[in-house]
Amino acid sequence: MTDFLYFLIISISGLILFTITELMYHRLKVDAEITRKTAHVGSGLISLLFPVYIHNQWLVLLICGFFQLLLILSRNYGFLKSINAVPRKTYGSIAYPIVIYLVYLIWYYTERNSGITNNTYIYYFLPIIIMAICDPAAALVGKFYPIYKFKKFNKSIGGSIAFWIISFFITVVFLFKSAIFNQLDIIWVSVFIATTSTVTELYSKKGFDNLLIPFAVLLAMYIAEHFF
Repeated sequence: MTDFLYFLIISISGLILFTITELMYHRLKVDAEITRKTAHVGSGLISLLFPVYIHNQWLVLLICGFFQLLLILSRNYGFLKSINAVPRKTYGSIAYPIVIYLVYLIWYYTERNSGITNNTYIYYFLPIIIMAICDPAAALVGKFYPIYKFKKFNKSIGGSIAFWIISFFITVVFLFKSAIFNQLDIIWVSVFIATTSTVTELYSKKGFDNLLIPFAVLLAMYIAEHFF
């Protein structure tokens, strides 16, 4: 199939995801925090298809730009309640398409300059998966098992521990498969990446963790590759 056909499939998949979360919110009366997290995780997983199936950065920009516009309009005109009907002020949904495109762009030029495809996927997959999975997992654990609340950050120890553990194991799996580091270094590098992304999540406010976490992961990977 051509890039354009995959472009259509991925775009429609995103719209179906939003339709599902809207039905969850309006028909099943699922709390907006849950539907928002569902959209967060689902969007991240769908976006993993970009580097595998679309090798035209302009098509990826078009998809991200479309959903960026859709999310901005939904905030201004009061639709997509499943994403926007949360009590706190957050810009996380607006930052989401931006960071996906920017991380894709970094992967795109890394892949072109290296001439290797399979090993470069980690530069896209790892930042996006940690952002898509660890962030909502930390929020849910922090809500039900906070242990201790950091009032300054409006975060909890429980949530940060959950973020660190999940990001650590995700990183171990991806580093092991990518063969960028030898097996002795994988654990230490994973600790470093998990700690860097956890601290970034802790200090991020108003949804900007969606923007900062992937770049924190990329920075930690760069430091690990060049200085460890």
